Parts: sequence; structure tokens; C-alpha cells
Amino acid sequence: MKKIVICASAIFYQEAQAWKSKLEQQGYEVIRTIQKIDGGNLEQYRITHSEHYSKIADCDTVFVLNLEKHGRDGYVGPSVFAEIAFAIGLNVALNKNIEIFYLKQWPDDLPYSDELDKWQKLGWLQLWLPATMV
Repeated sequence: MKKIVICASAIFYQEAQAWKSKLEQQGYEVIRTIQKIDGGNLEQYRITHSEHYSKIADCDTVFVLNLEKHGRDGYVGPSVFAEIAFAIGLNVALNKNIEIFYLKQWPDDLPYSDELDKWQKLGWLQLWLPATMV
């Protein structure tokens, strides 16, 4: 069973829970999804992120649930961008084999859209397709 981590903006907590169920029905073991945290509590923020990154290092697949936010469909925020970069870094530097999928194409006007485009062209990021499911 492939271990998967769901990465998304915190406002998509409910959507992530629905995707968790869907992925489990498809045979994935969801080892981490987004957590509700009090952004003002730095200790909770630190612990939650530490646990999340640890699970990314331990998974087979990262699923980026990039939905509409700030009026932009496929939005990837800075935290999710960092999570993608972390998984890619593990693959490139440590020869991990973490598959990284995104749900929707990101907008062209994000500060890091060019980087995401390059990663996609290199095959480091792939569009999630129904055939992708186990």
C-alpha cells in the first residue's frame, strides 16, 4: 500500500478530509493531511510543520490539493510550494522516489510559477489523473 501525504492550504481542511476518504478507498494509506492550527501559536505551528515534513520524508506520494483561493483556480501558496520543494529536494539530493502530483494547473502569475513549470517539465511534478490512482 502506497503511503500518501496531502498538502494544501489550511482553508481546505474539509476538502482534504473528503480527498483522504477517496484516496483510502483507492488503496492509499493517507499518513498525513493538513491540520487545523492556531497560526498565532508558534510552538504549535513549529510542531505541526515538523510532523508534516517528517511524514513527507516517509511517504511514497505527495498529493497537492491546489483548489481555488484568492480568486485563482489551482492556487499554490508559499507553504505548499515549500512542501513541494522539500519533496523534490529529497528526491534529487537523497535519491528518494517520492511521486508528487497536483490536482489542477496553477496560475501563471504566482511568484514561483516559472519554477513549478520547470519542475513539471522535468517530470518532478505530475498532473493527478484518474489513472494515477492505485
